[in-house]
Amino acid sequence: MTRSRPFRPFPTAAAAALVLAAGGPALADPSLPPPPAMPLPPGDLVVDLGLAARWVPSYPGADDMALRARPLFGLERLTLPGVGVVADGPAEGAFIYPSVRVEGERRTSDHPELAGMRDVDWALGLGLGAGVNRGSWRAFAEVRAGVTGYSGLTARAGADLLWTPSPKTVMAIGPRIDLAGRDYARTWFGVTPAEAAASGGKLTAYAPDGGLASAGLAASWGRAINDRAMLQVEAGWDRRLGDFEKSPLVRRGERDAVFISTGVTWRFAFGGS
Repeated sequence: MTRSRPFRPFPTAAAAALVLAAGGPALADPSLPPPPAMPLPPGDLVVDLGLAARWVPSYPGADDMALRARPLFGLERLTLPGVGVVADGPAEGAFIYPSVRVEGERRTSDHPELAGMRDVDWALGLGLGAGVNRGSWRAFAEVRAGVTGYSGLTARAGADLLWTPSPKTVMAIGPRIDLAGRDYARTWFGVTPAEAAASGGKLTAYAPDGGLASAGLAASWGRAINDRAMLQVEAGWDRRLGDFEKSPLVRRGERDAVFISTGVTWRFAFGGS
């Protein structure tokens, strides 16, 4: 997770590139801003680091779920020598953030319904997101390029209502849409003629072209444990659409994808007086 921040074209983009180089998997969507009960401490670099347990489909289109670990990351303040303050707490305005998406491996031996299908190694997409924050709402869009596992682009867009029911609590909820290119679609949702034959007739050959992949909702809730730690809970639902919904793998699996995640972040400050 990466916090949204005011847009300062060159230095913010440079900071985002640094985060991309060091960031962990599954960073996506701008996350909740910290609640008022968590003021920023002194320091040239202030970050929120943590870990979440995430209950997700075991592979795209699966009807069973798996528990995955997810690192959490929030850049709260960054001061660069010769540049000055790049990020300094939540603020209204435009923002930019790194976007990373990881799909876990798909092993036929673990899923009898995939008999005849090839194994798919884990896939990584890297990119950037940008949006606007108006205090009570925000909107954003992000684009990622496949680095391993697939080539081409995937994209996500959404909007959230934001509110702070108490000084220790922040919440957000809003719609999401996902788009994906042909290579991603065929990697995870396609069936080659050879795979269809190997399935013994249980699957038919299918070569999706990509496009609108899903639409759904996402919600998040954050609660300050103290001035340095925050509990975070997220949930989401997406419905496969278009070429993705028509995949024989989805028809044998599940067109609705849900996830639930809970974790804790701790705030660390470095440098400065």
